[in-house]
Amino acid sequence: MRNLMFTVVAGAFLAACGPQGSPANDRSEVPAPAPKPAVVGPILITFSEQGAGEIDGQTAMDVRQLGGLFPESTVQRAPPTGGNTTPTITVRRDDGLELDLQSAAEAPTVGRIFGRAGPVTGPQGEEIGASWTEMGFLTETCVRGSGEMTASLICYRQGAPRLGYVFGLPGFTGPANAVPETDFLTDNARLTAFMWSAQAG
Repeated sequence: MRNLMFTVVAGAFLAACGPQGSPANDRSEVPAPAPKPAVVGPILITFSEQGAGEIDGQTAMDVRQLGGLFPESTVQRAPPTGGNTTPTITVRRDDGLELDLQSAAEAPTVGRIFGRAGPVTGPQGEEIGASWTEMGFLTETCVRGSGEMTASLICYRQGAPRLGYVFGLPGFTGPANAVPETDFLTDNARLTAFMWSAQAG
């Protein structure tokens, strides 16, 4: 009788210690989402009086060289548009980066850089889309654009004549060379681009 009881107890103990199904294993595993490809190259492009990121007035207007600065980006020469005949190279990237580089007048180097969208910022952290009030400019420090930039207002910080802040003027119907009144700018003007020039002014 004692041996029988021992056998029953031992069998129950072994059954309890046997392999158990894990609740996690009973459910079908959901595959993890595929990671997004990392941005290669300089991620945030900061505009300053010296240039934009690694680009300045010594940088060659060369698609191959610029492509080396911005791997995994589309770097190509752009056809003339909007009355602009200056040789231009564009940089576009999946994170929204939009840079336009224009040639200097008398050398095959970068003469002007526009930062129009994506991870671009000013030296004080200014961002595309900022309002006139947020930027804190006075109209006395601004001039109207010309040529392809006729519909824009370009403003400069004191002591930084190479870095322009470009504002769009939607709805402005005044003369092409007129600076709008402050009330109009407060209601309508937004920062649309940074513009660095190798030549001041």
